[in-house]
Amino acid sequence: MENQFYRPENIEFNVSNDGSDMPDVLGEFNNADEAIKFIGNNFTAINSGITVSRHMDAKEKTELRKEYSEVMENSVPVYEKQLSDAEINLNNAKKLQKSAEEAYDFVISNAKSLAAEVKRGLKDMQLDEKYTFRIAFKGRFYFFTYIDKKLKLCYLRDISESEKTEIWSQMAGNEEFIEKTTNKKKLKK
Repeated sequence: MENQFYRPENIEFNVSNDGSDMPDVLGEFNNADEAIKFIGNNFTAINSGITVSRHMDAKEKTELRKEYSEVMENSVPVYEKQLSDAEINLNNAKKLQKSAEEAYDFVISNAKSLAAEVKRGLKDMQLDEKYTFRIAFKGRFYFFTYIDKKLKLCYLRDISESEKTEIWSQMAGNEEFIEKTTNKKKLKK
């Protein structure tokens, strides 16, 4: 508003009668001294400074409409643009954060996997079928592979019940051979 000290000619307070006999106006006086004298002569009263509400007049409403129109035309678009830009930046930041979190989680998972592999101290090795053999012996499969000019035991596992019936005769022949071989080695010593 142009003049913050503007005062309408007729002041109307935002107050309604509470139903008592107290009038809305106690009289008209030529100056403040006469009003003060009237209060002092007729009432027991204490001076009190308070803030109250009054109704605006047409001029004040026109000035405020002009002011908020200027705000709507000039300021609102600027801040709408800033808000829109900030929302776009926030969404981009969220995407970047999500991407960074996924990359971080992947790297951490990979590092944990590698650390577990180091701790385990083992590495998987694909053996060539042509040089790797499965031998049934006493309820287990023994896997040997030809490597470093030797047939080396590389894996073993129990034979399941369903597999045992299929290879019973193979296992018996293998056991017979192993027993003969180990008996010969014992005799040579």
